Parts: sequence; structure tokens; C-alpha cells
Amino acid sequence: MTAAPEGAAHDHARPSARTAALEAVVRSLGGAYLSRALSGELDRARLDGYDRSLASDLAYGTVRRLLAIDARLTPYLERPDRLPPRVLAALRLGAYELLWRGTPAYAAASAWVDVVKAMSQRHTALANAVLRRLAREAQAPGRTGAAAGTGTGEPADAEAAAGQGAGPGATAPAGAGYGRPAAAGLDPVRDLSLPGWLFERFAAALGREAAVRAALGMLEPEPLWLTALREDAEEALRAEGCEVRPGPELPLPEGGPAWPRSLSVRSPVPLARLRAFQEGLVQPQNPSSLFVARLLGARAGELVYDLASGQGVKTATLAASGARVVAVELSEKRAEGARRNLARLGLEAEHVVADLAAGWPGPDEPLGDRVLLDAPCSGTGTLRGHPEIKLRLAPEDVTRLAALQDDLLGAAARAVRPGGTLLYAVCSLTPDEGVERVEAFLGGTPGFAPLPLPEAPGVVLPASVGAYVLPVGGLDGFYLALLVRAA
Repeated sequence: MTAAPEGAAHDHARPSARTAALEAVVRSLGGAYLSRALSGELDRARLDGYDRSLASDLAYGTVRRLLAIDARLTPYLERPDRLPPRVLAALRLGAYELLWRGTPAYAAASAWVDVVKAMSQRHTALANAVLRRLAREAQAPGRTGAAAGTGTGEPADAEAAAGQGAGPGATAPAGAGYGRPAAAGLDPVRDLSLPGWLFERFAAALGREAAVRAALGMLEPEPLWLTALREDAEEALRAEGCEVRPGPELPLPEGGPAWPRSLSVRSPVPLARLRAFQEGLVQPQNPSSLFVARLLGARAGELVYDLASGQGVKTATLAASGARVVAVELSEKRAEGARRNLARLGLEAEHVVADLAAGWPGPDEPLGDRVLLDAPCSGTGTLRGHPEIKLRLAPEDVTRLAALQDDLLGAAARAVRPGGTLLYAVCSLTPDEGVERVEAFLGGTPGFAPLPLPEAPGVVLPASVGAYVLPVGGLDGFYLALLVRAA
């Protein structure tokens, strides 16, 4: 099932949390980034507090689980492709709220019938019939997870996958056509909300058990992760009413500085309103991203290149080390965003707009002591925060990106001084973009050798070269390889 935005204008009434979520989902399925679509709808609706959290959970939860939701709606809809996009989106959101969020079944079904009624009287009876059936499914004996009110957020079949194997209800209906079983009798679409081909790529990189863990991890909500760039950041956040907990302690090379540090934060107001953000004490950053930047081991006085630097989040972390950082980015727009971020944080770096795949570095560029290449990739390790990716990605996209990554690795290698280090990173879990790229690079580039990475059982999974960071506990998934150039 697919949906695209309708041409109908928004009504002029202030949207509720559910209608704001509805519009964000419709826009996302029509091609927009979910994060941007949701931000716009939340601003328009002027939602705060509980309503803002509800809208966010409904929108993200629905897109994260869209494939599984559609698998459960299919038996109740003869021609979903003929439904108006907003009506179909309302049914999808209602299914998420009934089956996964844990809202009392009658309340959730009634709320979404009312939403449909306000949009289309003609489809009210259909919505009522479908949502009442899903409500009965949610309340059926033997159900576990959020649908039965236990608050786990997972149906019984997914819980079985995360444990020791298949349990009752862990097998898709015969002839459902959802694809090959994923692991322990699970189906990737119905149980993990992943396209079958993508799950198989995850399994090829991680093994099937870890691939199931990764898929389930990316269905969970993402905390607000902030990187504290100064020691007084935590105190400043608490003074503004934030709940603050330390982030995960991922293993780092010995002898590195204690800061920057990752924090999990619950804020009473949107991030941009926090003085700690406005005054440059913190920046939003997943702990895996911070881990990548700190793993490079940049030190004061060294020349460090941050290649394909994007909005400069890792650039800021590297600059905080006291190193001389040169950020190289193809897009002037992204480079300008990085400049603004660094200015807010009170940090400095040099910015170069250049095409890594078309001749950079030139012969006059000084060689770096350390080089970070966080290469453009499919982003499949970030499906928790960007769930729309899996709905749009095709196998040929991964193949195209792998060719680009080969070119960029060549450019990065030319920028490393003898005895210097190169860190290759992608926020993807496909072997095509990870270990296979580094193996090909080492096979065709004399003078480079891999360095061991710190271990973290259950989180950092070693590969034949480098390692994968699993997307569990709110982390983004990454592949990393640290390489040294012979002196």
C-alpha cells in the first residue's frame, strides 16, 4: 500500500495531536522527510507537553511500523489503493495506536473514527468496521505487548524473536506472501516491518540473530540525545527542569578526554527553547555518532580532516579536542549550516566546499594526521529516526552508493600522511557499504592496515575488518573501520 498527499487544503481549525500526526504521515509518505513534516505540523498546531509527545509518537510509530501495519490491515481492506490518502493514513495510525501504543481499544478506535468522519462522511462506516475489528484483535486472549496493556510495545511474535526462538503466534499466516521467514519463524515484513531484501542484507552483515535485534531496536522510540560539550552542561539542563541521565558508555581508546559526553534528556520544552542549547553547551547527537568522532582520537594541534562533513555535528566534536579541523563538504548549504552550528557552540573549523570524488585533495593540500570519512550511505542504521528510508530504498540504491563510497575512500586515503590514521564510517548495516568496501580498499590500496577497535559485547559486533555498532538501546547503527597508513 502506498499513499501520496492529496491536494486538499488543511482545514483552518487548530489541529489536534492526532490530526497533526495524520498530516505529518501523509506528507512523509508523499516524499517529505518525516522529521521536517512533523516539525512543521507541530509548529502549526502549537502543540506542547503531552499533546506534542502524543503526535510525535503516533507519527513516528506509524511510519516505523508501516509495513507491519499494512500486513495487519490487508485482510480488512479490499482495495486500499482506492482510499483517499488521508483516510488510509488515519486507518494506519489507528492500527498503530490500537496494536502497539497501548491506548485503551475503545478510546483509540473511537478517536480515529471521529478523525475519519471529519474528513469523509462516506468512509466513516468503513473506518468504524476496520478499527473495531482491530480493537477486538488487540484484546484477543493470548495477546501480549502494548496491545494487551502490558506496555512492552511489542506483539507476542516480536518478543519471541528477541528471546530464545519462536513462540505462540510467531509464524505468519500461511500464504500471506510477506516474504521469507526472517529468523525463528518470523516474517520480516509482518514481524519486523522491514522489506525482506533489506533484512537479508542485515543478516549477511550481522548474522540472523543480531539482525533481528537490530530490526526490533529500530522500532523503538528514540531518546533525546544531547552531546554535552562542557562540564557545566548537565547542571544547566537540570536548572531548566530537564531530566538528565548519562548516555551509554561506548568503549574508547585509552587516554582520551572525558568530554564531550552523551546525555539522555527529557525536556519540558522543545530543544531550541533551552538556554543550554542557545548558549552552545549542547548539541543534538546520537551516542553512536559521538562514538565515531571520538574514536578517531583527535588531539590538540593535529591536522584533522572531516570529509563529507554534512551539518558539522562531528566537526564540532573534533574541534572541541583542540585539533585544527578542516571540514570538506560538497554542499554549500550544508557547509553553511555547519558554520552556524559551530558559531553557536563557540568552536572553530575551516570549511572547504569541494567534490571528494572529482579531484580533492589537490597536490597543494597538506596531509592530515587523522582523517574521518563518514561517507554518504543508505542510512539503514538510522531507521529509528528516519523510518521513511526503508519505504523508499531499493537494492540498486545500495549498489550505486557502494560505487560512490569506493571513490570517496580513495580520496580520503590520499589525504592521510604516512603514519596517520583513517576512520571509515557509514550509518548503514548493509555489508555492501561496510565491510565489503573496506576489504576492497585494502585489497587495492597498498600501505594501509586495519587497527583493532575497542570491544563492547552485545553493542559493538566485530566484522572480518572493523566492526558494527548495533542499533539497540536508542543507538544508531554504524559500520566502522580504523586504518593506519604505513610510515
